[in-house]
Amino acid sequence: MVGVAAGAILGILYAPDKGSVTRRKLSRTGDDLRDRFNCLKDAISDKIDSIKDDVDEIKYNATEAVQSEGTAVPSSW
Repeated sequence: MVGVAAGAILGILYAPDKGSVTRRKLSRTGDDLRDRFNCLKDAISDKIDSIKDDVDEIKYNATEAVQSEGTAVPSSW
């Protein structure tokens, strides 16, 4: 992703456009990269939350199984 961003920026900087056009392109590229980064960040955050929920469910099920057998549950749970 960093390579794509660097390539896009270098391509814009070396393009034979007026300064105002180049600045507009850089701004759009920056906005696009920020949006992509935020989407990636949100996807990672959602995946982490899903994993945490799965772990909590596994802990709950293990606790229930141990309690139904009448044995003590470790205090670290």
